[in-house]
Amino acid sequence: MPNNIEPIPFLVGADFVERRNVAWRIEMGQPDKHNPLIEPHMPWDDGETFMHGTVLRDPIDGLWKAWSTAAPKGTFDRRLVYYQSNDGIDWQRPEIDIHGFGEYERTNILLDFDSGGTSIYANVFVDPYTSSEHRYQMYVLRRPEEPDYQQSKGVVAGFQNQHGGEVGTRGVYRYYSSDGICWNPEVGPVLINDPNPLATNGTADGYYIYRDDNNKYVIYHKTLIPSPPGSMIPYELGAGKSRVLVRRTSEDGIHWSAHEPCLTPDWRDPADTQFMEMSVTPMAGGYVGIVTVYRTSNQTLEFQLAASRDGRYWWRPDRRPCIVQPPLGDYGGGMMWGSHQLIEDGDNLHYYYGAMQGLHGDMLSTEELELAQGTDSQFKMLAPLGGESFTRISGELYDHGAMCRATWMKGRLWALATAAGGDMEGFATTTETMCQGQAVEINTRTISDGQVLAELVDSNGNVPTGFNKENSDGVTSDTSRIRMTWRGQSKSPSDGLRVRFYIKQAFIYGFQFVDAG
Repeated sequence: MPNNIEPIPFLVGADFVERRNVAWRIEMGQPDKHNPLIEPHMPWDDGETFMHGTVLRDPIDGLWKAWSTAAPKGTFDRRLVYYQSNDGIDWQRPEIDIHGFGEYERTNILLDFDSGGTSIYANVFVDPYTSSEHRYQMYVLRRPEEPDYQQSKGVVAGFQNQHGGEVGTRGVYRYYSSDGICWNPEVGPVLINDPNPLATNGTADGYYIYRDDNNKYVIYHKTLIPSPPGSMIPYELGAGKSRVLVRRTSEDGIHWSAHEPCLTPDWRDPADTQFMEMSVTPMAGGYVGIVTVYRTSNQTLEFQLAASRDGRYWWRPDRRPCIVQPPLGDYGGGMMWGSHQLIEDGDNLHYYYGAMQGLHGDMLSTEELELAQGTDSQFKMLAPLGGESFTRISGELYDHGAMCRATWMKGRLWALATAAGGDMEGFATTTETMCQGQAVEINTRTISDGQVLAELVDSNGNVPTGFNKENSDGVTSDTSRIRMTWRGQSKSPSDGLRVRFYIKQAFIYGFQFVDAG
């Protein structure tokens, strides 16, 4: 898709007032042939090497950069680390003189336990036009009191409460930096790490924060609600609760609105569906989300696509994964954890993710384990009436994973296709209407002998003379933007006309009404 062609907005279900024999096609993100891009290797990241962070191409120096969680094998000792690349494929661990590890005096660790305990979910922004000291801004979730590391002082260094005392609250803190490496405390906690859905300033541990065109802040984060009937998995980590996503806004990134529901499972989802996090990227048409979906029945995490015109109301075109999940034991075969956003790179969109080899919890173990949460009597009430004998909920497993990425063609994430396949035709009629003199352009791809035809219809279903299906010139190619014509004519003869697309062995990724000139 040529870079000089303005992308056509993506489609959502509400774009069509009627549909027949059509359904939504998800384009699969193509795993990079170089995966895994960063594997566990050093003593401080030989367990998980990339998880819960931000990857971006820095507008200041053009380098690809990543801020992420890393931990040694067999631990949850999660530190904030930094990676760097010239091309987004070959990544290095810069040797920085901030935190050592064992015999290593120079590492890529940016925040260690002595600055406030564990660090996860680094949300990094770069603004090349602000003051040099504040060009980089980061939100990160700190847990100063858990676990009780010898190096941790139980407080988040550099932050003070309103009385001037030290802060030891688990929550989201904001830092600033002139180079993205040496970080200075700014304010926090701006949100408390409390998954209670009634907590006015609480968030669970799955969150991503964004800044809009007006420099306001938006956060999408996980919270917990009681499991709906039929969805409770007795021995799942967090049994009896369901993870859903909510949204908040803020003028200053410090004081947040009450949350509003954003994404919850519906009747089209399997009963074991829960939502861990969502990465949000502005695109032509609104916002694209990559949702980390938790399958509690088998303890795996996968990615699904979502879309929104306004960032508030979200729609999912299909409920299947958008990146193929490999077998258990391969990178990504157990869990896939997202990053902050999709990255535009010429005609491509890249998505970096933490690809874990293992599962989220040891739900199927027959060994008696420690309770993850709740009381022994609570979980005995959840025990099955027969089958395997379980007396305690499963424990959380340690992670072993690497950085991977998948790629889509820009403007080609999902499409309208025929539901029946083959050479059988389907149609869909737009909800939006054209103004007199406008033309309609589409982003489409045809296969075999496929084609896209169209006709114009008024509110009564009548077709203006000359703009019927039989006069449609049709499209039989792979093109990101092409104008529909009727024997060479493209201008709508009047206001209030809808377009009815007829598709056969073809995919429509978007349409747009434009001034025909």
